[in-house]
Amino acid sequence: MYCYSRVETDHKQQGQLEHAIEKSNSDKLVECVPNIGLACSDCNSSFKRRGEAQRNKNMRGEVLKQFEEKSRCSVKRRKQCTVPCKALRKLQESYNKLPGGEIILQPMGAKGEQSGEPLALQYNVLKMEFQPNTNQYTYSKEELSFIQKHIQRFHLNDPQYRTHQLADFLKIIIDGGGMIPQYEYNNLVVKLFADKIREKTKEERVDICSRIYVAVFLKI
Repeated sequence: MYCYSRVETDHKQQGQLEHAIEKSNSDKLVECVPNIGLACSDCNSSFKRRGEAQRNKNMRGEVLKQFEEKSRCSVKRRKQCTVPCKALRKLQESYNKLPGGEIILQPMGAKGEQSGEPLALQYNVLKMEFQPNTNQYTYSKEELSFIQKHIQRFHLNDPQYRTHQLADFLKIIIDGGGMIPQYEYNNLVVKLFADKIREKTKEERVDICSRIYVAVFLKI
């Protein structure tokens, strides 16, 4: 949901249900499907919780009242929405403006006010780090700051937490002569990368992976 790590490995579920906007704000958020996703324990129980009490305190206002009145959900009779209703989107926009609320709330995502573009990440394979997705979108200075704060909150590029799965995958491709392993990858970034090079020949895969591996070897 935030760090792109798999939450099921070796048939063991390591994930937790994550309420993007904390369920303590409203009973309607408890089973609101567009507000719920899977997250790893670090993201859900540690990094996301920073400043949670103050955010929840600041949410007690007119926007929350409007959500209670206008959202499609009913606590007595649940309506299982598959997309965020207007009331939930409004609540999300308010949440993102709170101090410490610079979070790309999955599975809803977030949009920039100035650009109107989805606030999204991309992964720079030469630097082995997450960045704002400026290849697809043009963001304002404030929107870039928002995305960077999201990256910092979830420690996506910190040496202690950032994934080395892609570097390991590159080595497997090189040592295997361009063969793509047929197991499930433990990180979404690796899966996306594997999908990108699948259409290449074995020789091309080895060349691509070798170039990247040499470029990043000293940084890993």
